[in-house]
Amino acid sequence: MSNQLLDTFRELSNLPTTSFYEQKILEYIKTKLDSYKIEFHQDSWGNIFAEVNGKTPNEIVFISHTDHPGFEIISKHKKNIYLAKALGGLPKNCVTNQTNVKIISNKSDLYKGKIINFYSKENKKTKIPKNYRWMTSEFVLIESESENIKLPSFAVFDLPETKYFGERIVTPVADDLAGCALIIETLNKLNKSSNEYSFKAIFSRAEEVGLIGARLIAANELISKNSIIISIETSSELPGANFGKGPIIRTGDRLTTFDNKAELVLLQSVKEILRRDVNFAYQRQLMSEGGCEASAFAVFGYSVTGLALPLRNWHNGNEQGDVEPEEISLLDYENAYKIMTNLGKLDIVKIKDYFKNLMMIPEDAKKLINEE
Repeated sequence: MSNQLLDTFRELSNLPTTSFYEQKILEYIKTKLDSYKIEFHQDSWGNIFAEVNGKTPNEIVFISHTDHPGFEIISKHKKNIYLAKALGGLPKNCVTNQTNVKIISNKSDLYKGKIINFYSKENKKTKIPKNYRWMTSEFVLIESESENIKLPSFAVFDLPETKYFGERIVTPVADDLAGCALIIETLNKLNKSSNEYSFKAIFSRAEEVGLIGARLIAANELISKNSIIISIETSSELPGANFGKGPIIRTGDRLTTFDNKAELVLLQSVKEILRRDVNFAYQRQLMSEGGCEASAFAVFGYSVTGLALPLRNWHNGNEQGDVEPEEISLLDYENAYKIMTNLGKLDIVKIKDYFKNLMMIPEDAKKLINEE
């Protein structure tokens, strides 16, 4: 695997981000695209669009999101204690374990802190299973080393920087900065070749709080309705979608099932790779733990599919609900890149060509004719 492919992810994953506070990630992406001489622009909501033109207007659009679950610090509770709102699904024991956080204020000021309590006045009491591993409280209290944090600010778990352990990448944030890194480096490679397809990329905002950036783009048709949308994600490891066994061609998520027309593009890419490497590892599965941006486009009539990396400690939560770094596999990451970059070598994939053999009626069909 190239150092460049790994370095881009490592640099991205060590930057703090959460919904509505993705500025450091957005600035990194813009700087990287500019260095690769890839055209891009931002819409009025801050989503980034990049493009690499091909020989035809047939368009493949990669999408990933720039946020990760975290906390928005919204008011001072007393002295150096602040009220914070959870943004996205977070592991329940982050409070009882008084998990350390990093507080980012005024764009770049950094403070240490820890989560000390639920904010009971604002929390709704709900009956939940004992083995449920996620926070059900919307607000927490965070104790900071500073009494003078400028608001609003945000906080993320204070976890070790990204490291590689054999075939594992252990990181503060894989979801979805791994997807962002894959798209950046895929565009860089496609930008140096002649492609039948035209390629676009979307780096969307506020996915963890309801696919907001993607929904705005789809609802306002900022991308052609003839596009094929490919969500590049990480998704919680499931039986049949195993860590280290290859990236997953995602047939659906918790919200919707996806589209065969779009999926064929990924399947054709894999088919051609397998001609060169019979041991190439990939998987195919409906990943039902969470929703992804493909669903935001599907409900507005787009043709969608997905490519996902099996993820351990999804949203930094282990099975007990304790805070842990996320983990992805080096092989899964590299093979996803191979599938994505190989799309540049494809002719336009058509259903009638891909399923040519299935559409041919065999001679044995004559045996079914009623001869009475």
